[in-house]
Amino acid sequence: MQAILLLILSVINQSGEKIVIDITSPKYRPVNIQIQNVGKVSDAIMKNLSIIGYFNVVNKDPDVFVKIERKEGVFIFRGEFKDNSPFFEVEVKAGDEARIADAFSNYIIQKVAGVKAELFGNNLFFLSNIDGKKEIYVSDFPPSSYQKVVSAKSFIPSFAVSPKGDKIAFVHYDGESYRLYITDTRTKKIYTPNIFNVVSILSPFFLSENILIISMNKGDGSQIYAMDIKNSSLRKISYGEADVSAKVTPDGKKLVLTSGRDGLPQIYIRDISSGSERKLPLSGRYNSSPDVSPTRNEIVFTKLEGTRFNIYIYNLDDNQEMPLITNFGSSENPIWSPDGNFIIFSSNYDGDYDLYITDRFGTFKKKILDTKKDEFIGFLSPK
Repeated sequence: MQAILLLILSVINQSGEKIVIDITSPKYRPVNIQIQNVGKVSDAIMKNLSIIGYFNVVNKDPDVFVKIERKEGVFIFRGEFKDNSPFFEVEVKAGDEARIADAFSNYIIQKVAGVKAELFGNNLFFLSNIDGKKEIYVSDFPPSSYQKVVSAKSFIPSFAVSPKGDKIAFVHYDGESYRLYITDTRTKKIYTPNIFNVVSILSPFFLSENILIISMNKGDGSQIYAMDIKNSSLRKISYGEADVSAKVTPDGKKLVLTSGRDGLPQIYIRDISSGSERKLPLSGRYNSSPDVSPTRNEIVFTKLEGTRFNIYIYNLDDNQEMPLITNFGSSENPIWSPDGNFIIFSSNYDGDYDLYITDRFGTFKKKILDTKKDEFIGFLSPK
């Protein structure tokens, strides 16, 4: 974990910049930020920053004031502290104002909190029962409107989005069996790979644009396979009898999987080349739904404690387990953001399941989507 820094605006770090916020500090408080109102760009920036708990968007007495100027085909963003001393200056070529607002929102998170952000400018794909059955929807991020991208005859228990956002792999239950389908998000065409003699398929995960990791039961228990979706060829990469889901570490060398081979679900890590495998030494009897950080050797997962699920982070280097979201309804299905600094999860804290965002320290919890129905899982993906 980063060294704790004093949360004082006037402190100077080694590079000469003022420290605005230390998100690892137990004395953390959000930064009051005021954005000069110049229309669509400033409105979009304020909307973006309002869902990140590092900021309070205010109309007076800010810690940081952002001035926005447009001239000669460029936007100029200037940040000042409350004593009018300069914080930053950024010049952006004028163009699509929504994209400019998204890019600057990511930038200001990095300047204020010191963490890379790739949140804004993405699509949010999510699973919801808006029309009475679990189906896949998409919205911008943060959501302002949404539309259905995959309909279901019965329901869709799980899905995944490819790294470029070009494909969605989903499992559909038609009332009799679970089948795997893939849709092209550009052409809207849906097809099913040629997989035969399968009892069930669960939990797709894209290793790359064309390689899919799936849990499949051919009659001898569920195991993990890698499938080339171009030709439907399969390669078995786990040999348990109840391996129900898996993700691959960013280096492609290890499999992080959920298995019920010992009864209740637990999380295992498997070296793909050597086949060596170990159960992670997690507390609790029921641990599931791991997602692998794209930037650190960490996983986020859910733990059943009493009658509710809580969310934890586990560091694979030092074998340390840290609670992230606890006593917040039943919190489930955590997914890392592309930058590895934020986590989207679902919780029934308000009664129905909604989507929330937090950071890797659990510093804040902000609702990002509430359709007044249930939202079960969400993925951020490039537009």
